[in-house]
Order: sequence, then C-alpha cells, then structure tokens
Amino acid sequence: MFKGFCEEKGIKRHLTIRGTPKQNGVAERKNCTLLYMVRLMMAQANLPISFWGDTLLTTTYILNCVPSKSVSTTPYELWNGRKPLVDYLCPWGSAGYVHNPTNKHGELGPRAAKMVFIRYPEHSKGYVMYGEHRNGGMKEVDSRNVDFLEDEFPSISEVKKDL
Repeated sequence: MFKGFCEEKGIKRHLTIRGTPKQNGVAERKNCTLLYMVRLMMAQANLPISFWGDTLLTTTYILNCVPSKSVSTTPYELWNGRKPLVDYLCPWGSAGYVHNPTNKHGELGPRAAKMVFIRYPEHSKGYVMYGEHRNGGMKEVDSRNVDFLEDEFPSISEVKKDL
C-alpha cells in the first residue's frame, strides 16, 4: 500500500539494511534532536514521565514550524502552502487558567480552572490543557481561552491542590 502510494507520487524509496543506522543519518540525527528536546522540556516542566508522549508531539509540532539550515522553508509551509503562525506558542508544561463561563454555582462560581499545558491540538488552533475535573478526576481540555502564568511550571499535584 505505501509502496504503491510512493510510486503514484513519484517518490523513490531508499531502504536501509537493518542494524545499520549510519545509512539513515538524517533521520537518526532528527531522532537525537527530538530526544534531547523532550528531555529538556520534561526536566523543566516538573511533570511525570508518563507525559513524554505529549512532550514528543509538542516538540515535533515546534520543529515543523521553525526553519532549519538545510531547507529554506519549514515542513509546515511545505505541507500547508503558507507560513506558520508562531505567536501563540508557549512553554510546554506551563500553568494557565482555562476559562469556562458555565459552572454549577452560576454567576458566583469560579470562571476558570488552573491547568497545565501538555500539547497543541491536532485539528484546531489552541492548547490541550490537563488538570482536575469537578468530579475529582483528571481530564484533558482543548481551549483557546487560556491565560498563562508567566514562569510557572507546577507539578500535577500542585494543580490538584490549587483547585
């Protein structure tokens, strides 16, 4: 199936021999860059190791939006045909208040919940935030209405405590 797709699009495939990563130097170098960035972001954000997948998705998203030395355009430009907007990017793991005007206490209740940024949504512009739900469990929320706290990187236990 993939072989047929490549032939249809005029893509020449060059396969490597198993156990010889030197033959695939560009991909191996990109993997090293991704791993390095994930480690740094995880260390800064003070979140559990279980969030490594979200960190990797965020890292990949960022790298697709920034130029490199080898290619004059970004991968985002090549895929979408336009320059990416980067003014909404924020530090991974930063705390923010997610606005929600509806709550069970009506007008006197809180209008926002403190949560942690874990990744960018796949099909919309905004943020995927993680924090405690009203019923006591943890949940993910997609939102554009977030006020980020400058230089604050809480742990999940801190977010639960603050709510």
